[in-house]
Amino acid sequence: MTDTTPVHGDAPTVVGVALSDCTPQDADTVLRVLSTAFPSDRTPTERPEGDATVWLTTVDAASRPAPREAGPLSGTVTADIQGGHEALDRVRAALASAFTVTEETAASGDQEQEFHLRLTTRH
Repeated sequence: MTDTTPVHGDAPTVVGVALSDCTPQDADTVLRVLSTAFPSDRTPTERPEGDATVWLTTVDAASRPAPREAGPLSGTVTADIQGGHEALDRVRAALASAFTVTEETAASGDQEQEFHLRLTTRH
């Protein structure tokens, strides 16, 4: 069972995720993959509401997730992820187990990295 303890802070395993340029349904699909793979500030059953244009979550990627299945996306989802090097590798692996992930840009510092990703349905 996934730990649903809220995740906050700036530990090296904490990754911030911002989803945009997508429908609420596609954001929900990606958020469910993340919240079932890692402890998150969202629950797997929490649904995006309203007319938001950006959906945010924070996950604790201290452990390696099992591969996840996801439903199809209706289009492309933009995912901006930021955190420690190893934690980002784990989040990217979780996303890549469920979607096709294309890295658009990356920025790297001593302790943190940031990636701008495009997610699409796996074929």
